[in-house]
Amino acid sequence: MSEKKYAIGIDIGGTSIKHGLCSDDGDLICWDSVDTQADAPKEKILDSLAEILEINLGIAKQKKIEVNAAGIGTPGSVDIQRGFLMGATPNFVHWRDVPISEYLEKRSNVPVFVDNDANLMAFGEYMFGAGKDKKDVICITLGTGIGGGIIIDGELYRGSYFSGAELGHMTIHYAGRKCNCGGIGCFEKYASASALIEDYNSLKPPSPCRNTKQIFKLYYKGDPLAKKAVDQYITYLGAGLSSIINIFNPQIVIIGGGVSEAGEDFIQKVKETTRHRTMSTSFNKVEIAAARLGNRAGMLGAAAFALRMLQKSGK
Repeated sequence: MSEKKYAIGIDIGGTSIKHGLCSDDGDLICWDSVDTQADAPKEKILDSLAEILEINLGIAKQKKIEVNAAGIGTPGSVDIQRGFLMGATPNFVHWRDVPISEYLEKRSNVPVFVDNDANLMAFGEYMFGAGKDKKDVICITLGTGIGGGIIIDGELYRGSYFSGAELGHMTIHYAGRKCNCGGIGCFEKYASASALIEDYNSLKPPSPCRNTKQIFKLYYKGDPLAKKAVDQYITYLGAGLSSIINIFNPQIVIIGGGVSEAGEDFIQKVKETTRHRTMSTSFNKVEIAAARLGNRAGMLGAAAFALRMLQKSGK
């Protein structure tokens, strides 16, 4: 039996940075989070990441665990060969052109590997969650925007220049809403959690909702405004998923983010709407399922990615 390997997994989100010490079989030994400070200079964010590595290395030392590598998921396009963040991070003011691996390896003396955060969330679900034992997996996260991860034959697909898998920015309405990316009618402007909240509140309810959990609570109670907003939302979501399934014909589409916790009734309705819009040959064997790992997916995916890259690099 081979000896267990361990990696630190770090998931940089818009409001918090989640981090933990993970084993190669998906066991999360410990984890915590700190505020992101997305408007801070990139040097300050790098220092925060270095401190996080130091904390986890200290815990590993106490537990007599050898840390083999560290993996980091960040918003934006990442050159994974260099661990270099190129850019396209609209919610982070100064977080672009950052040599993440180079800086953190010098500070920690541990091999550091970096990829896009949505990619690593998808990789976590593929390795340890709803996509386990599958090889062709699409994962979408429905949050402030829509993140996407594409796994083909067991490998993450990133595009020719590390900027692919932007599933939230395919157009589902050619003359629709203007998106923050500069596009028109993007999927995330209709099917993100933010879009559902905005659409519900636009119906002038007695009390505005601040999150999707509140909307789904009203929906299951039979509130007519919540029903109208959620039914329309399911139509938008089904429209986007049908395009994804027609193009990729995956074994499974995994829905993550807070919306994925809306219940099995919601997932069933999404399946039905998607089925009506998808070519039957593409849809017949596809599963649509809620993510299983919750907010642990990014950390576990980052750690698993780091261990895989370490093996490939021969470091």
